[in-house]
Amino acid sequence: MPACDDVSRAIATDELAAAGWRRRLSIKLHLLMCRHCRRYAHQLTVIGAATRRMFGQDPLDPDSRDRLRSSILRQIPPTYSEPPRSDV
Repeated sequence: MPACDDVSRAIATDELAAAGWRRRLSIKLHLLMCRHCRRYAHQLTVIGAATRRMFGQDPLDPDSRDRLRSSILRQIPPTYSEPPRSDV
């Protein structure tokens, strides 16, 4: 059974789409038993839907995504180091 950290990472990165059936099954079983991860998955769904409604497009075009990313990064304190980007 995967830990909550593994499940939350898999949900947030949409890893389930490419995962094998055993991994998907173990995560689905975890979600059945863990209300915290289930709530987190629901929150991500709601946030994604609200973002698509707010910007009126799905998915964001590259210019809008870069502007949004820059805006978010400007608000992060300078002591924070940005994690490596996986979409490069």
